[in-house]
Amino acid sequence: MKMREFISNSIPCQNSYVAFRPFAGTDPAFHGVLLVDEAYVDFVDASLGYELVREIGRIPNLLIARTLSKGHSLAGLRLGYGLGAAELVAPMLHKVRDSYNVDVITQHLGRAAFGDTQRARESWILVRGERGRLAQALGKLGIETLPSQGNFLLAHIPATFNGAKALQMRLAGQNIHVRWLNFSRLTDWLRISIGTIAENDRLLAAIEAILASGKVGTVC
Repeated sequence: MKMREFISNSIPCQNSYVAFRPFAGTDPAFHGVLLVDEAYVDFVDASLGYELVREIGRIPNLLIARTLSKGHSLAGLRLGYGLGAAELVAPMLHKVRDSYNVDVITQHLGRAAFGDTQRARESWILVRGERGRLAQALGKLGIETLPSQGNFLLAHIPATFNGAKALQMRLAGQNIHVRWLNFSRLTDWLRISIGTIAENDRLLAAIEAILASGKVGTVC
C-alpha cells in the first residue's frame, strides 16, 4: 500500500478536524492512507466531542499518529505510536521499521506511562482551563490569540510592544521564555506555551509591567 496522500489536520487549530470528516471514506477510488496527526489530542476540549479513533472500524485506511511528548510530558523520550486497523498497520510496520528499532528502555517507559495516566489527565485538565483564562487575560492587555486546542497559544503582538521580537527579548530577560515565530507572515506573533497557574500569572504580570513602564525596547 502506497502513501498517496497526506492530510494536514493539526489539532491545535480549533475545529480543524471538521474539514476531515466529510472527506474521510467518501471516495471509493482512493486507496491510499489517511494519516491524521493527533499529537495534541489530549488537550482538546471534551465538549467538542472529538473521537476520531472511533472511526477506525469504519475507515480501514485511517491511520492516527500520536506521541507521548505532549500529553504525557515526555518530550525527552521521543516516543510516538500509531492507531489503525490491524490489517493496515501490520504490513506497514514491517515495511518501515528500521533495524535500529525503539530501544527497550524507551519501550518500558512508554508502557509505564500508559499504565499510570492520572497525572497526565490532571495536566490535560489544567491546560484546558488555563488556555482559556490566559487567552482572555492576554486579550485585556491588547494581545489577541487564535482559537487553540493545543497546549499553547498563538498570540499576535501589536505595535504597542515595538514588535514580537522585542517583547520576547524583554520576557527572556526575566527568565520567561516564549517563542518568536521568525517565519513569513508570522513575525508579529509569539508562541506561548500553557504553563502552571503560577507560571501563567507571572507571564501576565511581566507583560502588564512592561506595558506600564512604556519601555518595551527595540530590536536592532
